[in-house]
Amino acid sequence: METGGYAGKILHVDLSEGRVEEEDLNLDIAERFVGGLGVNIKLAYDLMKPRVDPLSPENLIILGAGVLVGTYAPGATRIFATTKLPINNAIGWCGGGGMHFACMQKCAGYDHIVISGKSDKPVYLKVFDDEVELCDAKSLWGKGIDETTDTLYNKYGRPLGVIAIGQAGENLVKYSMAMVDRASTFGRGGVAAVFGSKNLKAVIVRGSKGVGVANKKRFKKVCDGLYERIRKYDQLKEWQKLGLMMSLPYIDKNLYLEKLFKARMACIGCPIGDKDYLQLREGKFKGFTKITSSTVNLILPMLYGISDYQEYVKLTAFLDDYGMDIFEFFGTLDLAKKLAEKNLLGDYPDSKIVYDYQNLEKWTKKVAYREGLGDLLAEGVEGIVKEYGEEARELAPPTSRGMVTYINPKGPLPWQYMGTMELGQIIDPRGPHAATGGSPTYFAQRPLEKFPKLLNKIGVPDETIEKILPQLKELKVGILLKYAHDNFMVMAALGICARAQINRFYYADLYPELYTAATGIEKTKEEMLKTGERIYNLLKIANVREGFTTRDKPPNQWFTKPQFMEYTGKGEITREMVEEMLDEYYNERGWDKKTGIPTKQKLIELGLKDELKKLENAPKGK
Repeated sequence: METGGYAGKILHVDLSEGRVEEEDLNLDIAERFVGGLGVNIKLAYDLMKPRVDPLSPENLIILGAGVLVGTYAPGATRIFATTKLPINNAIGWCGGGGMHFACMQKCAGYDHIVISGKSDKPVYLKVFDDEVELCDAKSLWGKGIDETTDTLYNKYGRPLGVIAIGQAGENLVKYSMAMVDRASTFGRGGVAAVFGSKNLKAVIVRGSKGVGVANKKRFKKVCDGLYERIRKYDQLKEWQKLGLMMSLPYIDKNLYLEKLFKARMACIGCPIGDKDYLQLREGKFKGFTKITSSTVNLILPMLYGISDYQEYVKLTAFLDDYGMDIFEFFGTLDLAKKLAEKNLLGDYPDSKIVYDYQNLEKWTKKVAYREGLGDLLAEGVEGIVKEYGEEARELAPPTSRGMVTYINPKGPLPWQYMGTMELGQIIDPRGPHAATGGSPTYFAQRPLEKFPKLLNKIGVPDETIEKILPQLKELKVGILLKYAHDNFMVMAALGICARAQINRFYYADLYPELYTAATGIEKTKEEMLKTGERIYNLLKIANVREGFTTRDKPPNQWFTKPQFMEYTGKGEITREMVEEMLDEYYNERGWDKKTGIPTKQKLIELGLKDELKKLENAPKGK
């Protein structure tokens, strides 16, 4: 494929056969789905056999880097994995700040890597330009993510992109996560367990080919304008100093700066940096260092009663090193604790759960290795509910698609107001995650008079802005969420980071400018936004094909005290109000309101006629 922006190749790796093949990136697919997550989802839809077991060799792992990754575009850094998730059997994805990995994959010559099969022994995949090799990982199996990554760094040097799993992934914990370059979390829903089921310990990449663009002068002009806007941003230094503490100030800033913060880290191509390099400067863990993609993750142990900041940093480090989703771990553990206190856990002799450092450290290991009760806890909240029935359901945290809806008034991240992030937890086909609200995410309250400018920025038509903000007196979250989802999909296809530090500088009018200058393929703003809509609809029907054919449902716990408030704080959110938001979302999408499924008319309108035929011919029933 001869065009700019794209590396031009897809790498196929069959772990069962030890076979490696290349194919050219299909230009038609690239134009229709742009790249990155968009093409990932298209490849998954075309290549995945419907209804496969997520932990079977037939499941795929598809790694994709967007069109702008490896170019001069600021914050174009993201790497995405698409697979069938063990925790809920959904076709889902995870995206992480690519650090070195995304850029190295593109510079090695591959827009996408498709991994299938299962190795008969532990291996890691090595992709160094045209050198592709499956390497023996026996010495790495059983090691944590930090040691695994450092071992690979020491062996191969840097720069090097590394996606690695820990013991939780090896032991198929349903909410295990991989890490990108030790810094970015990668995979709510159990992506690391899919790696583990394939005996795949890590993927490492290094590239030297670079990524060209079609029109260098035009591309540089657009990017120079972006960098100038970033330099002039009046809160730039604060963002560079505090990272996500700027928007989610859960930890005392003085504690953070004086006793935790050591340095700011950034992905390649990010002029701001949102990763934290922390060091404990006193106490029993003095000198301990921790890299984290979000300081917000550090607060979870604190919310469960760990008051010593050194201990909650250390506990978070344990979870990251084993490779476990911190929200699912604490949600699952808290349910088991409540069952134990009511003497409902039965014959487990090891069911004492206390929220202190030593006990939580013990339970982290027990779950990662599936020891005793830890084997059940490794199945997640829904696994426990399946075992213990309605008594467990009444004590369980609210879930959607098998995962904890972690942003709600009951925690674990307590938040009271219903915005796009909160509603998106029950709509997103993958389930609750950091991007359920699309982009930008309206996680914090904003004055309604600021919304027209923000909505115009993501390409919402003027007449629709009036529907979203009737007389500037209320916010129609359901309608807004449709456009936030589509905007996110465009950014994900381009490879642009969706975090607030970067997404604030991008807007819909820039997408075609960047894409056209990079690739030489002319697209309008309307075509780019239609692409985002096409990608989201394809993800939806991929899950319809997997059997997700009913209307989305809010958890019952959302409607017991304390409960969500309307976005402007006027009153409590009722079930009827959430159902109305769902109706508004489906209606704006052109989906069937009874089922929440795209209509044939909508799919044909979006140019998904061939994909519709595959859906209609798919096996029916669970």
